[in-house]
Amino acid sequence: MATVSVVIPTYERPAFLEGAIETALDQTYDDLEVIVVDDGSETAYVGRIVDDYPDRVVGIEHEENRGLSAARNTGIDRASGEYVAFLDDDDRWDETKIERQVRCVDSSDDVGLVTCLSVSVTPDGEVIHVERDVPSGDLSDAMLRKNLIGSPSRVLVRRTALEEIGGFDENLPTKQDWDLYIRLCQRWHVGAVDDHLCFRTSHESMSSSPEAVTRDYRAVLEKHESLIRERGYWKPATAAIAERAGRAYLDHDELRSARSALKAALSAEPTKRRAALLALSYTHPAVVRSAIAATRYLRSRRDSSGFEYGEVVRPGPA
Repeated sequence: MATVSVVIPTYERPAFLEGAIETALDQTYDDLEVIVVDDGSETAYVGRIVDDYPDRVVGIEHEENRGLSAARNTGIDRASGEYVAFLDDDDRWDETKIERQVRCVDSSDDVGLVTCLSVSVTPDGEVIHVERDVPSGDLSDAMLRKNLIGSPSRVLVRRTALEEIGGFDENLPTKQDWDLYIRLCQRWHVGAVDDHLCFRTSHESMSSSPEAVTRDYRAVLEKHESLIRERGYWKPATAAIAERAGRAYLDHDELRSARSALKAALSAEPTKRRAALLALSYTHPAVVRSAIAATRYLRSRRDSSGFEYGEVVRPGPA
């Protein structure tokens, strides 16, 4: 029985999977098993790829596509480790991630989850965003406002904590990670390794429609509405969703809808950023596109300055 179980969900992406398995096996902490869950891909590839690795790498196949949460839950059910780490098939880790996170979680009985800083990269390995702050401690209130932790690829979780809260909610359309963190943080503290140990792949096609953004975030809020209202965070939480929707409408050149969403965000919780975004919605789509492109370029230049991607296995095929 391994101490750490690494769960890798995959679906129709054989070119990425080998790199994910290798980044797990290349960890300086070697008391781990790797569980690959194929969520019903039309072409079976997991068995062929897994066969090339040691016995501590196993593959499980869903007969049909059931969604990312179901795939992760299947991995949790199969896990034998005291801790579970999640890794999307297109994400990669620093080789010390698991070792340092195990050390962190072992340092306190109150810690149920350990996170780290993340770096966003293109499929070609170009650095586009480097995080500078990592949350930790009692996040039971803060997590009700927004998802401060982010991708499951960055976390290591006590299996007992996952069993207590019932794993990922397979009924939510997306944002199941935020829902899981909300539930977990009501019982456990969060530990953090203040270093860039997770490398997330950002695909251009990943942007959601404004309607999907609103629907998916609202579904999480409505599930926890009673608790959020009780703690007094309903307005800030709904304001954050309205801002996300407004930014998505700006991305899609739907300025009138962006204006409506941003007005709602500004009314619920005024901030300078929301005021600036609202002002931008009164301009021309070409101006909005230029402003967004310039902001993203400047942020990527600022974030990647002085940061080296290192020898982390690249996300896609060689």
